[in-house]
This record gives sequence, C-alpha cells and structure tokens, in this order.
Amino acid sequence: SNVMGHGLITICIFKKYTHSIQDANILLAEIDKVPGMDGLKRSRFKAEAIFMRNLSYFFIVRAFGDVPYYTNAYNEAPLPRTNMVIVLQNCLADLQPLLDDDPGAEVLPWSYSSYSSKGIRASRGSVIALMMHINLWLVQFDAQNKEQYYRNVVSLGEELERNNGAYSLLDINRSSVIFAGGSDEGLFEIAQNINFNEIFMMNAKFSDNVSYSCLNKYTPVFCYSGDYLMSLFPMYEDDARKELWFDEKIYSTSVSSSAPKEIKKFWNIDTYGNGTITSNSGNQIVFRYAGALLLYAEALAALGTNDTKACELLNRVRNRAHASEINTSGSELMDAIFWERCRELIGEGHYYYDLVRTGKVYNRNYCMNPMTRTNFNVGAWTWPIHRNALKNNTQIGLNLFWE
Repeated sequence: SNVMGHGLITICIFKKYTHSIQDANILLAEIDKVPGMDGLKRSRFKAEAIFMRNLSYFFIVRAFGDVPYYTNAYNEAPLPRTNMVIVLQNCLADLQPLLDDDPGAEVLPWSYSSYSSKGIRASRGSVIALMMHINLWLVQFDAQNKEQYYRNVVSLGEELERNNGAYSLLDINRSSVIFAGGSDEGLFEIAQNINFNEIFMMNAKFSDNVSYSCLNKYTPVFCYSGDYLMSLFPMYEDDARKELWFDEKIYSTSVSSSAPKEIKKFWNIDTYGNGTITSNSGNQIVFRYAGALLLYAEALAALGTNDTKACELLNRVRNRAHASEINTSGSELMDAIFWERCRELIGEGHYYYDLVRTGKVYNRNYCMNPMTRTNFNVGAWTWPIHRNALKNNTQIGLNLFWE
C-alpha cells in the first residue's frame, strides 16, 4: 500500500504450489524403493521434501487462507479447503521431527560448504525460520494460543543463535554479496543461475521493475512513495541503507521520468547470451538471518519477559546499518521492531504479510490504505482464487470476499 506504480499483476492460481506439494508427497512415498542409495542421502532427501511441502503450504495459506490439505501421494479425490489454522498446525507437527530427530544437524546441516548448495538446499536454519514464521502467523488467527506461539518462536530463536557459526550478519557494504546468494546471512533462497536459463526466467521479478539505469529504462515500473521512505529513513538520521540501497532521489514524491526513484538494493547486473539484461542475477531471498533475528525480538517483546534481549537483537540489525540504537519497552518496542523489519526487509516480500499477521493492515498508522476490520474478518486480506480452480476440484470453494 506504500508502493506507487503503473500496474499490478495479480496471481490468483496456486497450481504451482500444489505441484510442489504433490512432488514432495510422491518422493516421500517412493524414495525407500530406490536401491543402492546411501542412508544419509536418503534421509536428507526426505527432510528436504518435508521442508518444501510445508514451505509451499505456508505460502498458499498466506495468499489464500484455507486450502486443501493432503500428504498422501497420488491424491485424486477432490478435497474441500481445510481451515488454515489446522493446516499450519499440521505443518509445525510435520517440521518438528526434523529438529528433534536430528539434534546433531547431520541430516539437515546448519549450512553447506558448497556454493551450489548453500542457502539453496534446505538446512536446519531454513526449518527454524519457516517454523518461526508459521508460529507468528498463527498468533493472529489462533489468538487464544498466542502466548504459546510466541514462546515457540523464542525457543526457535534461541536455537538459531546457537548455529555453530553458520550464520552471521554481513557488513552492510557487502549487501551485493547477500543478494547474490549463498552468503552466511542466507537461510533459504531460490536459485537463479544464468547457466540454467531453460529452467529459470531471465528476469528478476522485483528488481527489474524498480531498477532502470541498468535496463535502459528512464522510470521504474513502480517505486515506494517518498513520504513512506521519509518515515522509514528520516533525512537527518544516520542509516547506511539510505545511500547503499537507494539512489539520491529517495525522497522524491514523483514517479515521472524527471525524478524517478531507484532501488539499488538487489543489484547484481548480468547479461544473458541473447543480450537480455537482468538487474539481479542473484538468488531470490526467502529467509535470511537478519529477518529471523527480528522475529525472535518480536516474540520476546510480545511476551515482555526479556526486553533487554529484544533490544539487543533489534540493535544488532541497526548497528549493522550504522543506525543509532533503540532502547525501549512495551508497545514502543513492538513498533520499533515492526518498523525495523520494514526498513531491513524492504522489497523482499514481507511487509504486507507482516501487516496481516500483526493486524496492522487495518490501522492507518502502519499502512497507507488500511482495510476495515469487518472486511479483514471476511477474508479481504486474501487473494481471489481463479475460477479455473473449480474445473479440477469442485469441492474447493472460492474466496467469497472477492465474489
């Protein structure tokens, strides 16, 4: 709601996510039949399939709410939508053994030494980050159990800090390394590789639309409003992200060619063999260490049991950005953590979902165009489901707010 632009592409089809779920279910059903496979390799494939299944469920729940839930391979029967709280609770139950049954991080290591695997293949940190996000989503939609979900996040955050040196915050001047992928800050990423252009699209979905000087464009397709960026990054407050992640027109209120604003955060420019230019040949970041530390801080602040630790986590991210420290408590601390996630994760696909899961999406103090609580309660926060979904599954039902 704080983005200005020339158009918005609405994605109302979740077929690709259900394909991922189906693939994971089939792998789990069939892999024990594969002869001659090393036991650790087999266990790792199983763990990765469980992670991908639940990551996919989390993504489609955030977009569509209730979804059909199944874990059996070769499912053919049409299924109705399962309440999303039950779906996410099932996801947590599915993921927990990946931590409990592998205390030495042998099946899913904290990280990989190979660049081709680091951040891309599921790791122990990937599982922890996903579980943190699921628990905090459930805070909003299963509020009667919110304290338990917060405690879960604190426990997960404590383990994430004990990561055997696998994860760290990189120097802010090495931002391009973070968004190239495979860094010590990456928890899970979607690989983008110029050598596999028959698999991956030859454009960076977000950065190609907000960058222009590397793409022979004069105006970004869309950009954040000047007022919003001024609120995040006040002009006279130190914050290295202002200069490193934006151009000098960061505070412009115009989207015209005479005063475009450019986000440089993701720049890893590359040219494909056919001359196609992409502004970011780096991996697409799903979860990274800075974001997870802020989730840990948020859970601590919500419980009110250790504001000192919550501030320390918040300030670890701010210190990396050369921003002043914040020392507060209560609702002010909760707000400070929310706004720090807005700053640190800008453009990485978290802001809207943070608004939904915290209930701030219906509060004008946190977003430009809030929805009413009445509309929120009947599903206005979801995406509409494409009517073609009914062709293959007459039991599915659409999101009625949009009908």
